[in-house]
Amino acid sequence: MQLITVTRAPANPIRRLISRVLETLDGWAFDDLDARARAQGWEVRRPAPLTRVYRNPDLGAYVRCPACQGEGATRSGVCPRCLGSGRVRPC
Repeated sequence: MQLITVTRAPANPIRRLISRVLETLDGWAFDDLDARARAQGWEVRRPAPLTRVYRNPDLGAYVRCPACQGEGATRSGVCPRCLGSGRVRPC
């Protein structure tokens, strides 16, 4: 899934130049990483220039482990139900 955002160019020519430079650097720095992440089926968010958030959508299939409340450990050590991850698939 690819999200398209529409932004208005700044009226100030200096800000417009800085915006274009940031867009160019952003593309140069992240185009290859974004393409690899999308090829693996990951979600890519761009919250700000030169910033990316990559997320594996399979992680949404897991919930907090009820045995350890998502901590990954119990009083006796590593949680045996989630094996220390703090997440389990819902029943």
